[in-house]
Amino acid sequence: MSLNCMTIPTMSISGSTSKISTIGTLNNDFALYLIQGDFPKERYPKSKDAYEVIIVNSGNLDIEIDNQIHSLSKYSLAYLPPNSSFKIKSTDTRFRGYIMMFSNAFIESLQVPLAINKEKAFVRKSLSDDAHYSMNQTFMLIKDEISNQEHVFRKEKLSNLVSILFIDLLNVFVKNSNMFPGLSFSGESKRRTKLSKDFFSLLKEYSREQRQVGFYADKLCITPKYLTFLLKQSTGKSANEWITNAVISDAKHLLKNSGNSIKEVSYTLNFANQSFFGKYFKKMVGISPKDFQNSCAY
Repeated sequence: MSLNCMTIPTMSISGSTSKISTIGTLNNDFALYLIQGDFPKERYPKSKDAYEVIIVNSGNLDIEIDNQIHSLSKYSLAYLPPNSSFKIKSTDTRFRGYIMMFSNAFIESLQVPLAINKEKAFVRKSLSDDAHYSMNQTFMLIKDEISNQEHVFRKEKLSNLVSILFIDLLNVFVKNSNMFPGLSFSGESKRRTKLSKDFFSLLKEYSREQRQVGFYADKLCITPKYLTFLLKQSTGKSANEWITNAVISDAKHLLKNSGNSIKEVSYTLNFANQSFFGKYFKKMVGISPKDFQNSCAY
């Protein structure tokens, strides 16, 4: 299943004891809703094309997922892939929660160390105080940023914040075999998970200096072939793809800054010369750095 975009419902419902409102959207890739009180169940925002995360901050929510009833209370959350079968059964007047919707393209753009299960819904009741605090802090930043229409790099900031949120989700569910079928996270699996996380840490530190898979493999004391294998298995992308994504993302960011010439960008990213950088960028993006920079000026 390939869902490049999603249909985003815009909600604005207010009553004496209920409220549903759209906090913000990002093209057809991301949407955030506030839901509180005993709202009309038939008006629940749902897109068959979207991945959804429901976070309960207070009160109670009864939800039916794949014909199974789940009672969610404070500090609970649920993850719903596209086309999942679910219904809101009941809420109370104290209920307050948030719903995030993501397109497949947005999910694929996230830099997380393990792949999210795209077919099976899951529920987590009563997060620990530490887990809830960490996720809630990130969530509040997402809430602020989705409302900030003026930021030039709004999409990039949101993508990074949601990546952090999903890493926290992975941390919560990492021992849940339903989320990661076939992975036990013991022995070799734990080692692979650590290697993946260490790779992304190294990539963040060295992507402007090193674009060779061998460099990162040497740092991790494994072969380039094995590094590519474990990343492909856990994330769906090869080591070279992740390196290229990091370099191109950084290049786009620098080119959008009018204070940086193409020559300066190529130097910052450690390319041999401007010509080599131009050929690399055009091969990966489809247009030249100059054309990309000009397109950002409008």
